[in-house]
Parts: sequence; structure tokens; C-alpha cells
Amino acid sequence: MKLRRYYYVKTQSDHIKAISDAWLNINVDDSKIINPFSVPTEEEFTTKLTWLMTNPEYFSFICKQLLNIDILPTQALMLKEMWNRKFPMLIASRGFGKSFILSVYSILRALLMPGRKIVIVGAAFRQSKVLFEYMDSVWRNSPLLRDIVGGSGGPRRDVDMCRLKIGDSQITCLPLGDGSKIRGQRANDIIADEFASIPREIFENVVAGFAAVSASPVENVRRIAAEKKAIELGKLTEDEQQAHEEGANQIILSGTAYYDFNHFAEYWKKWKSFITSKGDPKKLAELFGEDGVPEGFDWRQYSIIRVPFELLPEGFMDAAQVARSKATVHSGIYQMEFGACFSTDSNGFFKRSLIESCVVSPQEPVSLPSGEVNFRAMLRGNPNCRYVYGIDPASEVDNFSIVIMEVHEDHSRVVYAWTTNRSRHKEQLKAGIADETDFYSYCARKIRDLMKVFPCQEIALDAQGGGIAIIEALHDKDKIREGELPIWPTIDDKKEKDTDGEAGLHIVEMIQFAKADWVSEANHGLRKDFEDKTVLFPHFDTATLGLAISDDKIKNRLYDTLEDCVMEIEELKDELSMIIITQTTSGRDKWDTPEVKLPGGKKDRLRKDRYSSLIMANMSARKILRTPPPPVYDTIGGFAGGIKGDMSGPEYVGPAWFTEGMKDVY
Repeated sequence: MKLRRYYYVKTQSDHIKAISDAWLNINVDDSKIINPFSVPTEEEFTTKLTWLMTNPEYFSFICKQLLNIDILPTQALMLKEMWNRKFPMLIASRGFGKSFILSVYSILRALLMPGRKIVIVGAAFRQSKVLFEYMDSVWRNSPLLRDIVGGSGGPRRDVDMCRLKIGDSQITCLPLGDGSKIRGQRANDIIADEFASIPREIFENVVAGFAAVSASPVENVRRIAAEKKAIELGKLTEDEQQAHEEGANQIILSGTAYYDFNHFAEYWKKWKSFITSKGDPKKLAELFGEDGVPEGFDWRQYSIIRVPFELLPEGFMDAAQVARSKATVHSGIYQMEFGACFSTDSNGFFKRSLIESCVVSPQEPVSLPSGEVNFRAMLRGNPNCRYVYGIDPASEVDNFSIVIMEVHEDHSRVVYAWTTNRSRHKEQLKAGIADETDFYSYCARKIRDLMKVFPCQEIALDAQGGGIAIIEALHDKDKIREGELPIWPTIDDKKEKDTDGEAGLHIVEMIQFAKADWVSEANHGLRKDFEDKTVLFPHFDTATLGLAISDDKIKNRLYDTLEDCVMEIEELKDELSMIIITQTTSGRDKWDTPEVKLPGGKKDRLRKDRYSSLIMANMSARKILRTPPPPVYDTIGGFAGGIKGDMSGPEYVGPAWFTEGMKDVY
């Protein structure tokens, strides 16, 4: 009975253990697992513990015991793989927690390598701040880590920089800017997050440079010499040598996969070719061409960690959300976002390559009859320029969106974009930033404030949704401040309105999206303007962002920054590339975002507020560009009473039937 009882209890215990360990998704025979703590003496235990906590093989242990977090075996393998490689590349599915694992990696690097300098950069400051927020969370939830570091360490925030000090090591999160802020810094480890958005020239000329100096130059010289001699004497293999490079400087490229024409894809292809060559001299010679293989090049220093959604453990991400994306977006975007694959192009009505071809830059300005065009996003317009606004008013769940275009003689420029919603409005009310408690009054105030810095020629406003509420708020006497005028719909000579006689600015064109002909013309016209390079986007300018952050710091600007504006324009481009064209049952063309399947079988569509604002603004711009100026005539003659001299000639007298009828009026 005792024996039966023993086997029953043991079996039940084994089952419970198997069930509780199922999340690890590994099938390992417990009899083959070695307990690293099985040492006879306390002194040996302490030594073993020290070794174990610094060994990448056991990062799961240190994360649990020291940082108070659980990580998956997949994530533990990622940490190990990145640890000893000089040039790891991380491409992961959206939602995988890439930023989180990079944050954990940075903390481990700073903790286990005293005196380490780690720099995290993104094209926009918000990208590097995401990692900092994760690190701050780990710090706050890790009492043992705080105890080890002491009171001199911890996170520090500033408007243009975030830092986490761990002993003698420091992790710094920075905006890329023009590179000047980071050029003077030296880093042992660089994490370039959302690499597709980081300009290639700044990365190569600035970012890659500050990891060029060895972490410890003298020690590095000694190590290399010792390793060469050890290999010569047969005491060290080349594989063992690779492991000995722990502590070398490092550059990590990370992000979500992007389009094939972006430099991220080029780096990925290059990394892949290095790895697949396995150091074969012939293959390397083909890769490097006439320049030859650089001295010191080692293919083992390169690594690609690619994590598509399919390789993630079940339950790590919301399967319903992923399924929704797979069902609603075209395969190219899904493969980028969740498959960690680089896509050749978008399949929407507005090809992503076409959109990107309309982005100006100092290196690639757009040439037009009026000259070369190069510009940046802006928070303040030129008082000598003309601006048109496209506004998509929010319904209950949508964003309120504004896109402003600067109209020139042969092209238009997207210079400003802004969105908000009801939750953001409530947030600003709590912060004391917004005064208007009514949402549409708040949006109308934003329009008026923009008109003070962007001289407005016309506002194109969607008449549906909250359009009526917006136009009413724009001429509400209680909402008009000193020096402002009521704003009314435009005057149409062909169709009189009750508001035509009202005093104020008649500059709002109410757009009816129900008119299929207008929608068709707006979409086809915009695509034609992209093809003709007459609608242009500003360059994603990290230098401008850097200056903007400094200006925001001086003016204590927390909301509606230039960085926000630039990112909004990037979101606009994303929305454009998602637009698809279908046909209704009646055979009419329809432009919309893909359909979304919600839980319970309900259907919805992805947001397209910025896109709607753009096509409205562009139609206003096209009207201005295509309306010929009124003819100017030279004045000939004048009023009869003002003419002196002989007026008896035929040009003054006229025919008899006329002069007799006028009865000598002249």
C-alpha cells in the first residue's frame, strides 16, 4: 500500500510539474538536467553563484532573482545570442516585446560589466523613451537591484535625455538629432531602435563612430596578442576565441521589418550574406569586390535574430488581434508587421514606393520648373505663403485630424499634421492645458490658433460627423476672442446660403463625401499629383527633431511638439499606403481602409482620418493651382465726361439710330 501510495503521489507530482512547466514549451528529461548549485561547500556555492549570475546561459535565473521578472526561453536565448556578438540584428513581430527585452539587456549589460556606457537612440526621441520607460519599470519593481546599486543610481529624466545609472555604468536614451549631441559621446554599446527610421548617413557618419574606440584599448591589445599566441600553441580554438570577445564594443540594430527599398533591408541582406558565407574566402571576396575583405573582419561577429509571430508561444500575443490583422490588411503589410519579413511594396491604391518618392531631402531634392524643392515640417508657417487646411472632424470614436498644405505656384507641400481624440482632450483638461470643456469647441480653438501661424486661404471640412458642430463653434460669438472674426462657409455664386450675408471670414468649404464623383476625383487627383511630384512630403529630419526638442525644453512645451508633428506626417503616410479601392454593388469605386473583424462577428474599418484630411486639403490646393488669375486689362479711354478735346469723330458719335435715340445726351 505504501509503495502504491508513493507511486500515486509521485505520478501526481510529476503531472503537476509538467502542467506548471508547460509554458516553457521545452521537453527536457529531468534526469538530464544538471543542478549548478550542487556543490559540497558554502565557499564553492558562493563562487558558483557568482559565475552563474554572470553566465549568459543562466540569464533567466538572474532576471527572476535579481530583476524580479520572468522571461521566456526564447527571450533568454535572444539575450545570450546578443551578449557575445558585436553586430547583432533583431527583427521581431510587432507586439513581441522587442523594446522590453532590449531594456532588460541594457540593464544586464550595465550591471554585469562595470563602467559600461550604453547609448540607445531612435530617429525620434519617443522611440528611445519607450525603452527607458521599460527600464524605469524594472527598476521600480526590483528592490534587490535598487539595494545593490544604492542611492547614487537610478533613473533620471530630462526633456532631451533620459539616463539610468547603475554603479559605474550608465544607460543613456537620446534623440538622434543631427548627431551632434551624441558625436562627442563614447559608447561601448549602441542600440539603434526602429532602425528603418534612422537616416543612413547619420548612422554611418555619427552613430557607428562612437563605438569605434575599444572599451579598454590597452586590455584589448593584450587580449588579441594573447589569443593569437594561444591559437598558435594549440591552446585555444577559434570558436573559443569568439567567446573570449565578451566585453567588446557592440552595435545592435533593431526594429520591425520595413519595405525593401529602405536601408534596413539592405543591412539585413548584407548581414545575411556575411553569416551564410561562414567565412569562405571566395564568397567574402565576391561580397567585398575590389576593395577586398577588411582587415579584422569576422563573420561570426554578425547575427540576425528574427522572431515572426508564428514562432511565439501560444498566448504570448492576443491571437484574435493578430488574426484580425491577417484578415484585414494585405499580405505585404502583415508579413512586415508580424512575419518579420521585408516587403517589396504596398499593394494599396497609393503605393508606398510612390509615396516615398514624394519625400524631399537635402540629398535628394525634388526638381520642378520653379526650382529644387526642399523643406521640413513646421509649427509656424511663412506669412507670405498660402495655406489650405483639410479637417476630418471626429465622431464618437474617431480621431479629429488636421492636415495643412502650403500652396506654391507649381506644387503643394504637406507641412503640418495634428490629431486628437476625446480621451486626449480629457487628459489635457486634467493637466490644465486645455480650457474648453466641450470637445468641438476645443477643436475649433485649435483651428483658430493655427490660423494665427499658418495664414489660411481655405478650410476643407467634412460635413459629416462633427463637421456641423465645428463650423458652429467657429462662429459662436461666445467662443470668439478679441481680434478674431467669425468663420463661415464659402460663398457660392451658383447656390445661395443663409450665411452668405454674415460678417466674417467665408473660407470653409463643406465637403460631401457622399458625392461619388468628388471622391473619385480627389483620390485619382492625389495619386496623379504624387506621380507628377506636385504633392510633396517633408524629409524625416532628425536634425530638426533635435532642434525642436531643445526648443521644447526652453519653452516647456509638453504637447503638440514638432516631433509630434513629424510623427503625425509619418502616420499619414502609413494610412495612405493602407487605402484600397473596391467597388460597390452598384459598380461605383470606393476608397477605404481594409475591413476589420471584431469579436462577436462585428465588422469595422481601420482609421483613415489623416488620409481624409489630406485629400480634402489637396482638392482645395488643386482648385487654387488650377484657377487662372483674373485677366488684367490696360485701360483705354475713360469716362466720357473726363475726356477733353474733339469728340465729334465716329468712335464717339456712333450710328444714326444710336445718336438719335440718345437725343444729344453727349
